[in-house]
Amino acid sequence: MPLSLGNTANWLLFYQETFTQRYDLPVENADYGLIGQLVIPVLFDSHILTVKATSENSKPMWKQLGFVKQKIRTGIVEGGTVDSFINQRYLLSLNQPTLLIFNKDIASTYALWFRPFNWFKDVTLSIYEYTGTE
Repeated sequence: MPLSLGNTANWLLFYQETFTQRYDLPVENADYGLIGQLVIPVLFDSHILTVKATSENSKPMWKQLGFVKQKIRTGIVEGGTVDSFINQRYLLSLNQPTLLIFNKDIASTYALWFRPFNWFKDVTLSIYEYTGTE
């Protein structure tokens, strides 16, 4: 049975936040800063997400915003951490939803690692979980 991705009743806004520039890049006369890499501070349990990424200060020719990866818990303790990244990253579209489908057999819950491109000074992420039947 195919997924009902087009049914708005099957999507729930699970997380939304605006991130702003945290650092100035050491580039003379640069008109951009650095938000840096972030781990979204919630755990997701749906393996199907849609991420809408926007930026108030984006230029019309910018089409992508950055990358997102799945971060999971493992039993390997190396350097005090038990988190690992799935070696697959998704390029997020700017001002247009990006569908993310993760392998549901890998982990029941996971976090997201997010890295916007350096030229963004502000980013708003709206992350929706798919709640429909599979």
